[in-house]
Amino acid sequence: MKPENTEKRKERRKRSAVRGVVFFAVLQVACAVCFGSLCMIPGMPQWCVILFGVLAVLCLALILPALLVLKDRFKEIEGGELDAAGKY
Repeated sequence: MKPENTEKRKERRKRSAVRGVVFFAVLQVACAVCFGSLCMIPGMPQWCVILFGVLAVLCLALILPALLVLKDRFKEIEGGELDAAGKY
């Protein structure tokens, strides 16, 4: 294959990986906002406030592993592992 086609394919795969992580992060932030707003309901029992607060923090904490996976995905794309596997 031509090198330019390989480079274009790598860029397309990188954009797709970034797009997926950004979409995941947006959904996690939306869930965290929903759980955070549930904490603000007046008259809510204390255990519910704590539960929703913990869920909001957990939603936000899941973004960090997604970024680490994206970093590994970039290494796979740059290493050409998918291109090498596609030859078989």
